[in-house]
Amino acid sequence: MMKSDRWTGLVVLLFSLYVCLESGRLGFGAYSRPGPGFFPFYSGLLLAAFSLVLIPIGFLARQEKEAPWDNSLNIFMVGLSMFAFAWLLEPLGFVATAFLFTAFLFSAVERRGWIFSLAAALLIAGSSYVVFDRWLQAQLPAGVLGK
Repeated sequence: MMKSDRWTGLVVLLFSLYVCLESGRLGFGAYSRPGPGFFPFYSGLLLAAFSLVLIPIGFLARQEKEAPWDNSLNIFMVGLSMFAFAWLLEPLGFVATAFLFTAFLFSAVERRGWIFSLAAALLIAGSSYVVFDRWLQAQLPAGVLGK
């Protein structure tokens, strides 16, 4: 980790405190009937918790020289895959598109092995489906799997 983690953690902590203060003005409501400030407040608390973890890590970790991600081919492939994700979302559906997207990123951009890439893509696409479709009951594009 680098010295920038300390500053990033501090800036994110200040931002999350601001979000918590402003969401308190909106009103929390109750758990069974949340108000407009309910979700932003708890999101701000979670963000503050993450930043409070990041700040000490920035102090305790050794300074390592990180290689910049300057490979323009990787940048192009990530951008192209994001456009492909948006283009394939309706015809293929969310689960299949998320699987292909993450498998491509792990294998082609991060240069991971095929077994790891496919397993991670299956885990990410499956857990995204469970969270968004089953738990939150969001309407995701079904595509070929839903027809």
